[in-house]
Formats: sequence, C-alpha cells, structure tokens
Amino acid sequence: MKVKRKKLILNALLLTISTMTFGVVNMIFRVYISNQIGPEGMGLFQLIMSINIVASTLAISGIRVTITRLVAEELGKGNYGKIKKIVRKGIIYTLFFGTISFLLLYNNAEFISNVWIKDSRAIISLKILACSMPFVGVCSCFAGYFYGIRKVMKSVSADVVEIFTMMLIIYLFISTFIPMGIDYTCSLVSVGTAVGSMLSAVYSYILYIFEKKSPSPKVKSNNKFSIFDIGFIAIPIACSSYVQTSLRTAEDILIPNALRLYGSTTSSSLSIFGMIKGMVMPILNFPSIFLASFSTLIIPEIAESNALNKKNMVNYIISKVFKFTLLIALFATGLFMIFSKELGLAIYNSEEVGYIMRILAPLIPLMYLDRIVDGSLNALNQQLYTLKYNILDMSLRVIIILYIIPKKGIDGFIFVLFVSTIFNSSLSINRLLKVTKLEFELIDWFIKPIICVVISSYLTKFSFLIFNIHNLILLQVFVNLSFYIIFLFIFRCLKVKDIRWFTDAFKNDIKKADWDSVNLYKKL
Repeated sequence: MKVKRKKLILNALLLTISTMTFGVVNMIFRVYISNQIGPEGMGLFQLIMSINIVASTLAISGIRVTITRLVAEELGKGNYGKIKKIVRKGIIYTLFFGTISFLLLYNNAEFISNVWIKDSRAIISLKILACSMPFVGVCSCFAGYFYGIRKVMKSVSADVVEIFTMMLIIYLFISTFIPMGIDYTCSLVSVGTAVGSMLSAVYSYILYIFEKKSPSPKVKSNNKFSIFDIGFIAIPIACSSYVQTSLRTAEDILIPNALRLYGSTTSSSLSIFGMIKGMVMPILNFPSIFLASFSTLIIPEIAESNALNKKNMVNYIISKVFKFTLLIALFATGLFMIFSKELGLAIYNSEEVGYIMRILAPLIPLMYLDRIVDGSLNALNQQLYTLKYNILDMSLRVIIILYIIPKKGIDGFIFVLFVSTIFNSSLSINRLLKVTKLEFELIDWFIKPIICVVISSYLTKFSFLIFNIHNLILLQVFVNLSFYIIFLFIFRCLKVKDIRWFTDAFKNDIKKADWDSVNLYKKL
C-alpha cells in the first residue's frame, strides 16, 4: 500500500510543482500581454481564444479523458496488450476530428470574424490557429495515455515544450508587431500558440514510441478493440464539451454586443469584457493550480476503482479531494475579498480590477469544486448527466445575457456569473453525492475553514498596519497562508494523520519502490 501511495504522492508532487510553475509563468505572461495591448486588446484576444477553444474542443472530442479512463481500466485488470491498440485507435479518432476542425475554422474565419465577433481584425488569427487543430487533438490523445499509465511528467514535459515555444515567439517579436496594430499583435500570439501545439505533438509522439514495451499480460482476455469502443465513451463527453464551449463562446460574443446595446462604445465594451474575462477571472482561478495535480490524477484512480467495484475506495478518494479543494478555495476567497485592492494595484495597477475581484471572490469555492466534480462524474460513467447540466447552464447564461446585460450593463454581466456558477455547480455536486452516497461534512469542510481564513486574513492585515509595512503583497499572502494553516490545525480541519498519511509513504527505501505500479489504495 505504501508503494502505491508513493507513486501517487510523487506524481502529485511533480505535477503540482510543474503546474504551479506553469501557472505562475502563464499569469505573469498574461499580465505582460495585457500591459502591452491594454483592456481593449485583451477583449479582442479573449474573443479569438474563445473561438479557438471551440475549434480545439472539436479536435479533441473527449479523447483525453476517454484514453485516460480506458488505459487506467485495462492497466488495473492487467490487460496490457490492449493498451497500445487503444492509443492507436485514439489517434485515428482524433485525427479525423482534428481535420474537420481545421477545415471548418479555416474556411469560415471571415464569416466568424465579421458576423459573430463583428471585428475583421480576428480573421488572420483564426486562420493561423486553424492549422494547429490536428496537432491539438494528437497532443490530447498522448496526454491521456501518459496520465492513464501514471507517467504524468511525460505529459508535463510536452506542456513545457508547448508553453515555452509560444512565449518565446511572442516575447521575441511582440515589440515589432505592436506598432502595426492590435490585429497583428493577436496574430503573433496565434502563431506562437499554433507552433507550440505542433512541436508539442511531435515531442509527445517521440516520447510514446520510445515508451518501454508492456509486460506480459497478467490475465488472458479479449484484446479486440475498435474505434467504436472509443466513440461510445468519448462522444457523450465530446457532446458535453461541444455544448459547453459553443455556448460559452456564444456568451463571449454576445456579452460585448449586449454591452453595446446598454450604451457602451465598441472600445469600452471590449475593455469591460477584457477586464473581467481576460484579467480578473484568470487571477481568481490562479490558486486552483494547487489542485491541478490531484484533480488530474484522481480521474484514472476513480475510474480504475469503479471498474473493480471498490466503492469505498472511490468515496475515500473523492472525500479527500473535496476537503482539500475547499480548504484551498476558501483561503483564496478570503484573500481576494480582504486584499482585493492591494492585489489589483500590485498586478494590474488598477483599483477597478481589485473591486471586481472582491465582488466575484465568493464564487471561488463553487468554481473550484465544479471542475473536480465534473472530472469525477466522467470517471464514474456519469458523462450524460454532465452533458445535461452543461446544456441547462449555458442556455440559462445566454438567456440572461440577452435580457439582463442590455438593461444593467456590467452589473448584469456579474449577475450572469453568479447565477450560472451557483446553478451548474449545485446540480453537479448533488449528482456526485447521490451517486457515491458521500456525506458532505459541512462543519469541517466549510464552516471551520471560513472562520480560519477570516481570522488569519484580518490578523495579517492588522499586523502589517501595526508595524507600518506597506506594498509587500507577496509577504502578506505568505504570512496570511501561514496563519491560515496554523488555525486549520487549531480548529482540527487539518490533523496530524493527514500529514502522517503523506510522510509514512516515504519511510521505506524509496529506491526499492515499484514505480510502475498503478493502484492507489490496493488494500483499502
């Protein structure tokens, strides 16, 4: 059991460190771009990326989660011979959808820009991004394979290639493109994104072909596998993603138009949209990078445990993830509510951004939980419910945008975010609790952490006022986090056994561990 736990914890540590690094670098780079092109440029950039997400969703069509789940299930059964067949069929599947995505986006770039976005400056960027669609799908397929076999660092290294290729291209040439206008600057970002995806796909394939051969099967089983087996799982997940991303993109397109109906100019409507979607929301989501490792790793663990009918194991994993998700989310909520002004000035030199942060911060716990819950439901073969909830949610968002924002402006925009987040997350959480029979521990997971974050945040703020320390927001965050952790132990939200579970995994000789083992809590 300790060897299994070592595998999970080591992967989680490596993935957490890498994800945190990516998150920090990405946030800094996003701030850098926003300072270069301003809120209006960020608004146009966000609209282009919204279309790119729709095209990427079609190219991927649910393949990453599907491959992760199928590989994890066959690995748990000891049916190694089937895994390579799954990957080969997955590549065929994703190349088919990637090619369709490329053709649709490239041939309709003018229509999308002029009719949907209502800004011809997006045409070149969309055509450039279209060329990367087959590569985006292939990257996702290999990522699913590496997560399924628990070799997460191979997928992470592919992400490194993609992200730093994009950043290098943009950094080297942005000063040349800025004087040419926002459209050319956005085109440069699109070139960086496309080239990064292409190189990442090639790199992932090289890692895959050099992957060591699978051991002999533990059991004899039917190794027949067709592309329809992938489609049976992937299509419902893909449909959910299609609906969600399409409606979200429709929402992104409708919001600036609705703001114009309220009376805003084209420039100011793009600025408002860019400030909230392109500047505030990425900052609010930034602390969730601490959850990214476990939220990614639990999908194959839950899928494997569920396939082996180990319901207690499934509940144990989900309860741990629920608990730590809320501990992090509630700290982030308190941080952005109490230190919003300081953070807005420190990051964007804008009190207005800080004000919006404070208003939207209460949504953070539901935002973070929703991601975890959707992944867990997919792993438990509940993807049709995820599809239904996403359709209802995004339809509701579009209706509110059409009728509320033209009357209320930015206040209506904020109202949309609150109604949608509460509605969607409530449905998903309720479904997961119903399927797993898991009991939500309101006091330990929610009430006590709120008390801890309120005490730690105000204690930090008053301490810095007493000692007359100003303009050191990073130090305040660190001190606040330290106080928060201390109070979590005092209120018994965190216990010694939580730490012991971690440290006990490494008491044996780490060099003797079976790093190719795959189960999480085999003896639970």
